[in-house]
Amino acid sequence: MWRYHREFLVGCSRLGLKCGVIGVVGGDHYGGMVIDCLTRSGVDISMLVINSGGSTAKVMCIVDDKGERTFIVDPGVQANIELPDEIESYVSNCKVFHTDCLSIGHALRLLKAAKSSGVMTSVDVGALAEHMLHRVEEEWVYDVLKSCDIAFISEANARRVFPGLKPIEVLDKMLQCGVKIAVLTSGKRGCMVVNGGRLSKVKAFSVDVVDTTGAGDAFEAGFLYSIIKGISPADAAVIGNAVAALKCTKLGAQTGLPTIREVVEFLDQRGFSDIVSLLA
Repeated sequence: MWRYHREFLVGCSRLGLKCGVIGVVGGDHYGGMVIDCLTRSGVDISMLVINSGGSTAKVMCIVDDKGERTFIVDPGVQANIELPDEIESYVSNCKVFHTDCLSIGHALRLLKAAKSSGVMTSVDVGALAEHMLHRVEEEWVYDVLKSCDIAFISEANARRVFPGLKPIEVLDKMLQCGVKIAVLTSGKRGCMVVNGGRLSKVKAFSVDVVDTTGAGDAFEAGFLYSIIKGISPADAAVIGNAVAALKCTKLGAQTGLPTIREVVEFLDQRGFSDIVSLLA
């Protein structure tokens, strides 16, 4: 599985998945921190480009007293990414290719390469709204969705990417583009998942929230881990919510990311023995 966001990659790795990163960092101190973090987490960095002449992308995250966060983004070298020649072959040999579309051109190219090779494709549509430097173009969204099997978006970002549409209409819009599984997250209210004509509303877990930073990435890691294991989308949403809830109990985007054993214990304590049996 491949994607840029460290929280997602570290989350997948802690759950037991083999992960790789595609992206670029600068030759500065922050680039070294990214490389060290990913390497210590067991993430393959062979497709991580180091641009020694530029600065690494940085995101300042401001967390309020309720654990909610606001981002301030400096894209650095990420504003102009050049990937290795062998990148399409790399993508075509994974089980899942997951992207946040911070570089639309590269994302579309790699999504199509993955799709044509029978690789499951997934996208966080909301990143288009959160981190793009320019206004999100409607055709970009639809082009991306046409090449994706699974699509995630938060309710807050859905209002920006699909203005005027209700949550259920956003899910329908994504399905109309060819997405097989559409997921809309709503923070502490949980999420909605649609696939095969079935709508599942899954409640979030109640925990003592310290920091919500990285909760969306944690959810996606848990959800995709479950789908790879052959678990149904509705049950995958429960597992994703558990991973996100555990993350939110600790300060920092990565600190609270759990192992699969911790997820199993969390679910077992809350009476989800049927789902625990799927993870055994």
